[in-house]
Amino acid sequence: MNFKYLFLLLLPVFLAAQGTVDRELSSNRGRLNELRREISQLRGQLADMQKKAHSVQDQLQLIEKQMGLIAQSKGLLLKQQQLLEKRARQNREELINTRKTLKRLKTLYADRMRYMYKYGRIKELETVLTSESLNQAFVRLRYLNRIADYDKKTIQSIEKKQRRIEKLQQQMAADLKEKQRSLQQKRLEEQIFAQKRRERNTLLAQIEKDSRFYKRQIDLKEKERKRLSGLIAALEQKRKARDMERRETNEPPPIDFDDFKKGRGKLPWPVRGKVVSNYGKDYDPKTKTYVTNSGIEISSAIGTPVKCVFTGVVSLITYMSGYGNTIIIDHGHGYYTVYSHLGEIYVQKGDVVDGNQIIALIGDSGSLAGSKLHFEIYAGNKASNPRLWLR
Repeated sequence: MNFKYLFLLLLPVFLAAQGTVDRELSSNRGRLNELRREISQLRGQLADMQKKAHSVQDQLQLIEKQMGLIAQSKGLLLKQQQLLEKRARQNREELINTRKTLKRLKTLYADRMRYMYKYGRIKELETVLTSESLNQAFVRLRYLNRIADYDKKTIQSIEKKQRRIEKLQQQMAADLKEKQRSLQQKRLEEQIFAQKRRERNTLLAQIEKDSRFYKRQIDLKEKERKRLSGLIAALEQKRKARDMERRETNEPPPIDFDDFKKGRGKLPWPVRGKVVSNYGKDYDPKTKTYVTNSGIEISSAIGTPVKCVFTGVVSLITYMSGYGNTIIIDHGHGYYTVYSHLGEIYVQKGDVVDGNQIIALIGDSGSLAGSKLHFEIYAGNKASNPRLWLR
């Protein structure tokens, strides 16, 4: 196939792919800026608390939230680097193809200019004047005009390709600088995160033997458990309203959801580790009381990948006291999964995710018992025992 036509066929693909990356980068930057504002506000609140000698528990909650948001921003910075690398690959590919096209255009134009130098306009005039009839003269004149238009368009194409090459080179240079800034920012976030961890551990050491503190934490988590259930109920209500609206307008769903129900007993585990807390009534050794658990908790090392168990759409990413960084994924037909105590998060609200796709890393955000994953499954508004679903 002629390279010109092949390039023209592939050009919309290149542009569509680049447009997707551009939108993702824009969304990523927007979320990073939101997180930075939230972290800055928390920093100010913590400074005020320390001046006014607020309780250790209040300070600890703020530091926990700061750590959770910093972990989210670390994930976004990593994603930003990956997106910039992806755009750089696309730009390099387009640059190579554009240079090839430019070279071909210049060769064609050079051949045309050599012909013009050799024969000049006299040859063109001779072609018209030697016509055997007036009609033939008009035909030849139209032909010559088309050649002239082609020459003009060739020059315009050459100029356009040269401008595109310049723009691509400028964007690649700007992206390289942005990637370097992103790497520096991630290193800084790592340092701040380590400092906050030390502050948190210092505060924990002051109250580790205070059973009243742990009792308050359990009460707080119970309150947040009910809030989480409310969030799921609200998401389910919105889903039903959207489904009804789509049925009325014959609008297709954003993705063709598989039947989550068929995955019962076959779903992959979201993380490798040991189950340290079971679904339902579970005994807490620190407070020596039974607590209600809407899911299971799986102990695992910080930085262990957390995977989505089934195809779905990210419905919510938030920080919750007692749960830390939390992702809720909608799997369609009223089924949801919840992933909490996360560190770095690699997805955003609205993303379509596949089963076994890495969505985050294990952290200890919102946890006073080390790094672990809190995992829940909801069918409609009701929590279901995850162990009945996992293989």
